[in-house]
Amino acid sequence: MRKMSEQKKKNIMRVVMLIMAVIMILSFVILPLSKDISAEETGAAVTVTEFETGKLSDAIEKAKDGADLNTVTKIAVSGGTMNAADYQALCGYPNVEFLELAGCETENGVIPENALPSRNQLSYISLPSNTETIGQRAFSGNRKLLKISIPATLRVIGDYAFEGCEQVEEFAVPAEVTAIGTGAFSDCKALKSFALPAAITEIPDYCFSKCSLTEMHFGPQVEKIGNGAFSDCHGLTDIYYYGDTAPAANESSFQNVKVTLHTYEDGEGFDSLSNNFVSVSYDLSEDSVYIPPQPSETKPAETASETDNEPAAESEEAVPENENVLETDVSAESVSETISDKPSETAAETQNEIPASAPASSFSGISVLIIAVLCAALAVTVTLLVVNKKK
Repeated sequence: MRKMSEQKKKNIMRVVMLIMAVIMILSFVILPLSKDISAEETGAAVTVTEFETGKLSDAIEKAKDGADLNTVTKIAVSGGTMNAADYQALCGYPNVEFLELAGCETENGVIPENALPSRNQLSYISLPSNTETIGQRAFSGNRKLLKISIPATLRVIGDYAFEGCEQVEEFAVPAEVTAIGTGAFSDCKALKSFALPAAITEIPDYCFSKCSLTEMHFGPQVEKIGNGAFSDCHGLTDIYYYGDTAPAANESSFQNVKVTLHTYEDGEGFDSLSNNFVSVSYDLSEDSVYIPPQPSETKPAETASETDNEPAAESEEAVPENENVLETDVSAESVSETISDKPSETAAETQNEIPASAPASSFSGISVLIIAVLCAALAVTVTLLVVNKKK
């Protein structure tokens, strides 16, 4: 009977030791995850209201008040004029998710080449209020970008400006845009629709390559479709061309795409476009007319200071429309908690929507609890081992 009792004790000790070992292993797995949660909870929001051109870095450093640059997740610039050095300063904050620049301006109306490429965490950005030109590859490779606010002052989109922004579903470019560069929207895998501005006469090479477009509408002003312009757009099934004479194109324009080109019955030169990828259907009725995007009614951008001077009660009852900003559409799940879905946003409103930074701490409450459990498990295991060895 005694032997059975001793055996039971040993079995119980083995079970307890096994449980303690499992707890220790889980603790080592969960602890790094809890640190990530802590970092998210302590993300810092930085607001710069004024700065000297070329010295945005100093202004941000002052505004973040000692916070680790890796914890900065939101930056709002509501005054001043940015140049290439200032965009480079923003690149120094690797974990920025929300970037609000609508309250400031960009030097000479130009966002420089390679201004903010490959930002690993960036999900939202509003462009400076006076933006006229977006330089080459200015925002290329922002693979987590969901939403971008574009001012109606925009006129030129440079080569590969948004290449690889693969989660943006729509770019609401102003109707007055006069030039779009090579590969400007290539590899934007989620791009589902695009309204071609009336002044665009040529679809540039690789402009929409690898996009998720399903149909396109062109007016008679489109005279040429470039090499690879719609290559690998596997969802593209229909193109409606509202002109009497076929635009210049070649087989590579629609490489790896099975698309039907719809045009008028008396259209000329369209048979030359028929190939392995394109079939022509003369099924547009005479009543079918191309309606280009309508010009935006621009008005002076509303500054943060002007908004601050408005009575609080008035701002709560009615939000002033800012037609100077056009926003893309995204799903409600994407940025609804941080970014308003209203068609207009001022710098002050967006600033209020960005949560204030939480006090920085080395460990969250979860981390402390896990460490305590880990230490207790270790102590119990060691005690059991010692007692067992003595017996």
